[in-house]
Amino acid sequence: MTLTRQAIGLWGALVIVSAGSLPLAAASDDTNINGEASAVPGQEAEEASKALDSTPEPVAQARLEVREQPPYGRYLTDRDGMSLYLFEKDEPGADYSTCYQSCAIAWPPYVTEQPPDAGEHVEGDKLGTFEREDGSLQVTYDGWPLYYFSGDKAAGDALGQDVLHMDAEWYLLSPAGEMIEKGERKKSERTTGERESRSS
Repeated sequence: MTLTRQAIGLWGALVIVSAGSLPLAAASDDTNINGEASAVPGQEAEEASKALDSTPEPVAQARLEVREQPPYGRYLTDRDGMSLYLFEKDEPGADYSTCYQSCAIAWPPYVTEQPPDAGEHVEGDKLGTFEREDGSLQVTYDGWPLYYFSGDKAAGDALGQDVLHMDAEWYLLSPAGEMIEKGERKKSERTTGERESRSS
């Protein structure tokens, strides 16, 4: 864990605050004292009311794959290579998520209609699901609920790695079911190359 703390706004807007600087402003609460929806940082309150009602669209059948890149080593992704994360506030094996409303907007849960499938190097007996409050089935691995990060835009992006948001840390997960604490958030190097190739 580094000395840098990162706070996430809606749709992956990130503010990086170094130790000793101004206090971190993060949206930990989703309602105000009047019971109305609160705005996510960077979003108007009236927009928040709509957005907080939305839930991610489940895939027909989730499939976990393994990707390898430095400095993380091997970590879990979906079938398209998009990084998947665990939330330290969750309790592995509890079959319950602590990430709803504004949290689930920034960190969409990985939800499926059918039991998930295991790709190469993924341990099938570690795969599972549980029912979220909205009735959708969230994928778990070794008991950890899995999430995307809304700031990741391409396979290989890991901008949610080692991020402090919603009062806890977010980490990539290894095929062994262990949180990966090494390495900081980074954008895929391949993304830059693909852009240069398309522009030439």
